[in-house]
Amino acid sequence: MIRITESRDADLLALLNYDVQEIHAEIEPMLFKHHNQENMKALFKEALEDENIYAFVAWDNDRPVGYVMISKINFEENYFRKSYSVVYIEHICVLKDYKGHGIGKQLIEKVKEFARDNNIRRVELDYWNKNEKAGQFFRSQGFKTFNERMYLEV
Repeated sequence: MIRITESRDADLLALLNYDVQEIHAEIEPMLFKHHNQENMKALFKEALEDENIYAFVAWDNDRPVGYVMISKINFEENYFRKSYSVVYIEHICVLKDYKGHGIGKQLIEKVKEFARDNNIRRVELDYWNKNEKAGQFFRSQGFKTFNERMYLEV
């Protein structure tokens, strides 16, 4: 039975981040560094000082097996758009040995619950196109593409 709890433990989140950081370093080595526990711990510690950042950890008994880190973002009305709020998924990761067991789905359900509890109707995220498994997973959870980001190397 998987349980999900809120966490502010930067060291734990940094440890759980290993698998996803290594995927990023593999698919975009010009942009991403390999996992460094102390650097990741500092990143999570700083992020969690923001009152609009939340993290949830999935547990299999006493073993942490994945996490999701989210932020609440409020966009003010301007000349181009209406005001709105989103829950943005900053990171999501399930340990390799636990992929395919519904844990990612449970983490997404927790995010949706959080959004509903905060009267927010939209959840957003982005992922690297080269991470095809991530794209397949997010689409299977009902996410739809609404914007594409491009680059040009010069």
